[in-house]
Amino acid sequence: MSTRTDTRRTPARGRRTATGDAPPGPAAPRTRPAAAAQARAPRIPFVLLILCLLSGALVSLLVLRSVVAEEAFAITSLQAENRELSQQEQQLRRTVANLESPERIAQEAEAMGMEQGEAPLFLDPDKGEVTGSGE
Repeated sequence: MSTRTDTRRTPARGRRTATGDAPPGPAAPRTRPAAAAQARAPRIPFVLLILCLLSGALVSLLVLRSVVAEEAFAITSLQAENRELSQQEQQLRRTVANLESPERIAQEAEAMGMEQGEAPLFLDPDKGEVTGSGE
């Protein structure tokens, strides 16, 4: 009696059997449409987050630039005012120097009717003498 061996063939890797089932082994798993949608869903909030961050950075840069421009305008205005005040101060110093001059004081004194005094006399308390010419 001869023994018969099993003549069934085992399918090669990657081939399907007659029933359409894939053989067990490292075959690529199928993805479902719902799983693909779930994989893409987290990308939308991330993209929105990046867009919000970029737009926030752009707005903050614009605000910062406008503040800097406003401050630059204020600095320019204050520098111009400083120059004007410096010129006014110099003019007032010249006026004060002219008013303090001895010639002008003498002229105003004469205009008021004052006369120049005589030469001064000095009293020496140690000797008890008066010195100087009274002329």
